[in-house]
This record gives sequence, C-alpha cells and structure tokens, in this order.
Amino acid sequence: MEEKIKEFVEYLKQKYKKNVIKVIELKEKEGEFFSIPSFISPFLKEQLNKRNINKIYLHQKEGLEKLNEGKNIVVTTPTGSGKTLIYNIFVLNEILKNPHIKALYIFPTKALTQDQLKNLKEFEFVRSEIYDGDTPEDVRRKIRANFPNIILTNPDMLHTGILPFHEKWKGFFAKLKFVIVDEIHTYRGIFGSNVSHVIRRLRRICQLYGSEPQFILLSATINQPEKFAKELVGVEFFTIYESSSPQPKKYIIFWDSQFESYYTQAIELLKESIENGLSTILFTNSRKSAELLQMWIIKKDKKIENLISSYRAGYLPEERREIEKKLFTGELKGVITTSALELGIDVGYLDTCILFGYPGTMISAWQRIGRVGRKREGLVIFMALEDALDQYFLRNPDEFIKRQFEDLIINFENEIISSNHLKCASYEYPLNLEKDLMIYGDLLIKIIEKERFSKTKDGRYYYFGRPIHWDLNLRSIGSIYSIFEIEDEKQIGEIEEDKVFFECHPGAIYLHKGKKYEVIYINFERKMVVVEKVAVDYYTQPNWWEKIEILNIEKEKGNKFKIKFGDIEVTKQIVSYEKRKERDRTLIGTYMLNLPPQKFKTQSLWIEIPDEVVFEMKEKKFDFPGGIHAAEHSMIGIFPLTVTCDRFDLGGYSFPFHLQTQKATIFIYDGYPGGVGISKLGYERVEKIIKTAYETVLNCKCEMGCPSCIVSPKCGNNNRPLDKSSCLYLLSYLIENF
Repeated sequence: MEEKIKEFVEYLKQKYKKNVIKVIELKEKEGEFFSIPSFISPFLKEQLNKRNINKIYLHQKEGLEKLNEGKNIVVTTPTGSGKTLIYNIFVLNEILKNPHIKALYIFPTKALTQDQLKNLKEFEFVRSEIYDGDTPEDVRRKIRANFPNIILTNPDMLHTGILPFHEKWKGFFAKLKFVIVDEIHTYRGIFGSNVSHVIRRLRRICQLYGSEPQFILLSATINQPEKFAKELVGVEFFTIYESSSPQPKKYIIFWDSQFESYYTQAIELLKESIENGLSTILFTNSRKSAELLQMWIIKKDKKIENLISSYRAGYLPEERREIEKKLFTGELKGVITTSALELGIDVGYLDTCILFGYPGTMISAWQRIGRVGRKREGLVIFMALEDALDQYFLRNPDEFIKRQFEDLIINFENEIISSNHLKCASYEYPLNLEKDLMIYGDLLIKIIEKERFSKTKDGRYYYFGRPIHWDLNLRSIGSIYSIFEIEDEKQIGEIEEDKVFFECHPGAIYLHKGKKYEVIYINFERKMVVVEKVAVDYYTQPNWWEKIEILNIEKEKGNKFKIKFGDIEVTKQIVSYEKRKERDRTLIGTYMLNLPPQKFKTQSLWIEIPDEVVFEMKEKKFDFPGGIHAAEHSMIGIFPLTVTCDRFDLGGYSFPFHLQTQKATIFIYDGYPGGVGISKLGYERVEKIIKTAYETVLNCKCEMGCPSCIVSPKCGNNNRPLDKSSCLYLLSYLIENF
C-alpha cells in the first residue's frame, strides 16, 4: 500500500502539473512503549494481552496514573493514538474491583456510540448497553430494571430521556463513578453552550444521590484544553498531551482548482484514487455539495455507482448504519461526506482523504485528515475552492501545516439557553440558591430574577411549572422537521427548523442520495416538509432582506470611526427564489414567496463609517454601496482565521445608511439567538480581521471580485452590488485610521 500511495502521488504530480501547487510530506514517527501500570489487575492485563495489548503509550500510562490519583483529565493527543483505551482500561479495572459501580459514556453521535459499544462487548465480564433514541422501549425498560455497569448515550438522550426521569435512574446515579465525554471539539457554538448546561444538570442530579463522578474528556484537536474543559463541565482538569504513539507517513497535496470546474476535478480525483486501489473519503462543507458530487459522479460513470455513497446528517439512522457497514467490509470503496464522518467511527482503513474546500477551522481540517493514515501511510488532497480561506491557505501551505488549533467558543451565560436549562433543572429538582450557586454562580440569581420561577412555601426552593425539555433542541435553533416524499408516503430525511426556509421553501430543489425532489409545501403544525421526486436540470437559491435594530451598546472603541459591540434584533424575510441552470448558472426566473419573517435577538459587532469617507469616495467616483457590501463579505469570509467559527455561524449586513447610527454601518453578528460569543471575540480582534480581509482582497488575482475575495455563497441579495476597488479603498481607510 505504501508503494501504491507514493506512485499515485507521483502520477498526480505529472498529470496535473498546473493543479499541484505543493506536496508536503509529514514524516513517519516511531512509537515508544511503556508497561501497563501495576495497579491494573492481572486478570485485565491477561484480557488485554489476548487482544495483543501488552504495552501502552506514554499518554495512556500518564492518563491511567492521573485517574488513579482521582483527577479529572482531558486527553488531547493526535487522532488514532488510542485515547479510548485510557478510559476503557481504567473503568474496566475499577469495575473488576467493585462490580456495583457505574460509568456513563457520552458521545456526540449515535454512530460513534454504536462503534464504541463494539469495543466494550469484547470484554464479557462487564455489561454495557446503549440508551439513546434508537433503543426500543422494551429494551429501555429492561435497562432501567437492571442497570448495566456502563451506559453509552449522547447529550440529547441525557437531556430528554434520562435527567427528567432521574428518579427511575436513582440506582444508576447513586453509584455513578465515571463520566466520559468524547470528541469534545464538537461541543462548540450553540451545541456546546447547550451541552455545558446538560452536564451541569447531570452533576446536580449526581449530588442529589450522593455521587461525585470523575470526568474524562477527550479530543485530538483542541487549543487551551484545560480552559475549555472547565467551561464545558464546570470543574478543574489536568491535561494529557504528550503522545508516544507511532504516526505513519502522510502526503498532503495542495491543489489549485481554479483552472476548470472544481466539481469535475473532485469527481476525477475520487475516481482515479479508487481505480488505483485506494479507499477514499471525500469531505465537502455542505449537504448540497455532497449530494451534487454523488449525483454527477454516477452520471459520469455508472460502473462506480455501487462502489461509492454519499453520507451526511439528515439521512435516516438505518441508511447511515448500512453505509458504515459497507465501508467497514470494503463493499464501498469511496464515500462523499460532510462533517458527519469527521469523528472516529471505525469504517475500516482509508487511504486517501480529499478535502473539497477548507472546512472553516483547523480543528475540522485535522479531524478530517486524521481519518486516513492511521495504521499505514495516507494521502490528503486539499482542493482549494473559490473561497477566501481556501485561497489564503493555497498561498500559505506551510501555515496550514503549522497553524495551531483555534480556541473553542461556547457561551454558558447565553440568556436564552441558560433560562431554558434552568427551567429544565428546576423541574428535575427545585433550585436552591445556596447549593446551586456552587454550580451556576451569579448566573443563577440573574435568571431567577428575570424569569417567572415559583417559590416553595418556605422560600428556599425555586421551580418552573412545566417541563420544557422536549421543546429544546440542543443542536440547533428550534425543532427538527421531517421530510416526506409524497408518492411513497415515507420519510426520506430531516432538516433543522432554522434551515427550513432557506433550503426547503416551496419550490426549492432538495437533494437526497443523488436524487432530486421539489418542495411542494411546509406543514408548520406537524413540522413536516412534503416533497416529490422530479427530473430537472436547474437548482434553486433564495433571496432575502434583513432589518437590524440595535438594542444596547455594551462597549465601543475607536477615534476617527467607531467599532461597537452589543445586542441587536435581526429580522429576516425570504422574499423570492431563483431557478438557475446547473450547467452554466444562467437565470431561468425569479419566483416570489410568501413566508413569515424570522426574528431573533443576538450579539453583534458593528463598524460605523464616518460621513467624510462616504463623501470622499463619492467624489472620487467610487461605488460606495458596492464597496461597503464587499467589505462586509470580505471580513466575514476571513473571520474564521481569527475566531473559531464557520462563516455560516455568522450573519452580516451592510447599510449605506442606518437609521439608528445615522451613518453607513457594517454589522457582523452571531447567527444564533442570544449569541454564543463569536462576534464578542471578533470585536476584540477586529483590527486583525480588517487587515487580513484587506490583504486577501488585494492579493486576489481577479479584476472585479470573485468568491476568493468578496463574493459570498450566502448573500441574500445575490451578491449585488459589489465593487472590489471601492472595498479596498474603504478597508485601507479603516486600517490607516484605527
């Protein structure tokens, strides 16, 4: 296999000379092994030896020792370094000493939960069970009647199916000694902010039943792990980061795809990799891209249809399990996926990873890269698309390799999230100011004073009248909508409420497993999108307008111009959608929509442009509306280089004149109600963001503006108006007058 990969790299360098910008070789690293600590039982050592585990790596040894000292640990060694073995060895060892103790394993996805259960089932002396949304009700009853040593679940089930019914789980919580939270890099933004509250509710219930479990957190890609672990859980952690595990050689090819259609190139690379005997994973940054690539590769070559599959969120569980199984057995040679396969699900050995665009963060990039080259050499092809971040790293490939992981951002104090979870907590067990201040701090008093909590007669406890757990989705804003195909009357997928109007408005073309469906209507009461299969040669995209109202100003800075941060209310109205030809994107027509507006309050930074520069630009015949709009796009496009986020986590709007500021104003805001801290950190680093945006636009080879600098894939005004030279003039003014 090593020779195959090397030969394929040489082949690509020769055949695609103009595309291959640079090849970086990550050297092989030898492993260093240590003895398993003496406090691990001889019986367990014997069991491990049967599985060819008689030595361990440095981080595994250190992790076991720190756990034995009673510490909470966070392990941040590279992908494929055997982090799972740390908690499995220690938990199994403790169960051998005391068969009554319990452990809770929390994974972000059901697929990962299923995958980890396979590891535990090899140890027959311990009983492990999955308790999640896919667990049948009769199995759930059996689990509650006789709790196993280890329960594997996800945050969603903990939130809605376990904590509200903790009285039925008393026997489990009273003996709970370990809580494992894996893949913690996934807990950022809205999801992480919610999960930080779910974990505190878990700690509260443990205290109620007299237990105080040790926490074991893990992730291969995280910066400042101790700080983030404390934010997520609320207790102190010790970090394990020194790894002595072996790392096979990896080749990383930096690929310039601007010479022809990048979809065509991705299809060609995927085909050639598979034809050269290399199992291949192709990561895209959107569900739509995954579906389009699947559809077009089948059109191009029917022979490959049964060798590849798309895989993404929104597929039904049984579909995802089937794809995972076929990848593991080798029946599938390639998979086109979104972030859904970033995590360490065992789908067998993969040889080639194609990054169809930069995923937005180094965290995601290295998670994806870590899917290949685990036990043998691997190849990564970074295809730079027409995107500001992609082009930045194509010009700076060494920085891609050396750049550190970003800080993970959650907002434990988001008022909407905090209020909802404190209502959940008070339903589970009434809030007590004295005890719960230890877990929630001053946030508890702030929310209780603001919300309508009832008091017990003695005034010591606070509670909320009804349970709201099932109204609260941890992963997105609002509920999940089911997508039903009208002819077969069956569910084909799911979509989050905040995406429904944008991706599933009436008339929209929805893609699923390479097939096209037209949205017929949305049933808001039943939370259902109804679609029918169609054969069309166009795609759709919505148009919308925004209104932004400033609610308060928290802080401001600047002299000649002001940069401010505070709370705003955003109103979005989708007004129409366009049909465009797939082949050349030509406009077929624009169709009006009658949908209700969406309103939410969030955090924002905004830049108020002085009148003098507006007049100056108009006098010099610059297109000011096109310049301010392009400046907004350029800053949002480059934002993730400085602050951990995806550009789709952000909203933005530029006003040539805003009624409240009485000036031309650029807003960049958190795309989630209440905010999660993205724009807040952006406010602190705004000078760097503006400078990087200016350099990116200046260094772009285009004349009029393109997706590599000022054209945005998520512009509600269809990227009109935009002017590159005006953008550069405005950004240079901001830099000079900071």
